[in-house]
Amino acid sequence: MNPRWLGEPFAFKDNKLCLARKVHKRLLAEAQEAFPYEYSALLTGRGTIITGHIPMSSAGKSLHTFTWDGAAFLKALTTIRESDLQWLGVLHSHPSSPPIPSRRDSDEWHYPSLSYWIVSLASSQPQWRVYQWQNGAFEARSYTVVDAT
Repeated sequence: MNPRWLGEPFAFKDNKLCLARKVHKRLLAEAQEAFPYEYSALLTGRGTIITGHIPMSSAGKSLHTFTWDGAAFLKALTTIRESDLQWLGVLHSHPSSPPIPSRRDSDEWHYPSLSYWIVSLASSQPQWRVYQWQNGAFEARSYTVVDAT
């Protein structure tokens, strides 16, 4: 059994994730600010609705990978618990490649109950994708951007 703060946005087969419009805009702005380096954030909310995020500092700047600082990661999890929120997913950017999980993304994914988001900045129009880990691989899922508070 998972702790209360660890969400399960895919608990039901046909759950459709919702991303608050203000969070969508802020995540894109922060990913663009980090360009040409990868950006990452923990996504928070309740159930299937992502209403917040915590930007994650990287252990080192990279054009092709993200690595979290351990202390910052533990602090983010504490913030989620103390705010009575759920950790619903992870987002990271692909500054120069499509929003498709890399081999490293798959090999290093340790949170199968969470959503896995990629925003690609490789073209003039950012491309967003969300994935669910199933049967040892990422499967694309649908989502909706909503005007949530």
